[in-house]
Amino acid sequence: MNLRSIAISMIVLSFVNASAQGQSSSPTPPPELKKWDVWIGDWKLSGTARDTPTGPEYKVNWYLHEHWILGGFFVQVDQTWKGNGQELHSMEILAYDPVKKIHTVSGFSGDGWTWSLTATFDKTRTTEEGVATGPDGAMVTSRIDREFSSDGKALSGTQQSEQNGVRWTAFKVKGTKSKMTD
Repeated sequence: MNLRSIAISMIVLSFVNASAQGQSSSPTPPPELKKWDVWIGDWKLSGTARDTPTGPEYKVNWYLHEHWILGGFFVQVDQTWKGNGQELHSMEILAYDPVKKIHTVSGFSGDGWTWSLTATFDKTRTTEEGVATGPDGAMVTSRIDREFSSDGKALSGTQQSEQNGVRWTAFKVKGTKSKMTD
């Protein structure tokens, strides 16, 4: 081997060694993620809902199972929405974007709807704002305000939605956390 090959080999080995050392320490979730702790557990919510501005109001029962996943970097929310003659299953992933410094919600529903929201926290209050997109491309903007009890075991929430310039109350719910989960 010539001197140049040896030098290149040493540089490559130093990069491999630095990379291996960089991966040996386990990354830890940012402390901002702890704001999602209030949601962890099983929730049973009930109230009223309206799917469109002119649609009928109906009673709804909403069940949520929320737990930490992937080493505590994300929260998975498994949901069942029962109302208006249907049972709808959805999933959300709650996260924190350390670059943008925002809390995010990405949702997916069994009827083809998806949504992307940004969440803010203020003591016992959370607000989520964003856009939902239907399987046909329809878009609905929304704002969800939730207030938790001081012990974090009860909440009330309202979603205001807007589509094509028309606003309506999409749901009003109250509920309790039935059990804590990891």
